[in-house]
Amino acid sequence: MDKRDRDLLATIARVNADIGKVTLDLLTLQPSDEHYAAGLRKLGRDLLMIGSALARRASELDGEELPADLFGIEARADPPT
Repeated sequence: MDKRDRDLLATIARVNADIGKVTLDLLTLQPSDEHYAAGLRKLGRDLLMIGSALARRASELDGEELPADLFGIEARADPPT
């Protein structure tokens, strides 16, 4: 494990704490659709950022290149069930 890995893990810890706070805010404080959408957006961006960073680092360790569509995420109206 090098400094980049320690930094990545520290970022995960910070985002994890933020996720809890944002989730509680979404559950309890919904003064408007605008605030609710902003909370969802922050949560989604944080999760994507962490997932992307983890996948990039794993690929580096494996000596592989990342695919163009990193997670196979397709634009869809509803999440998969």
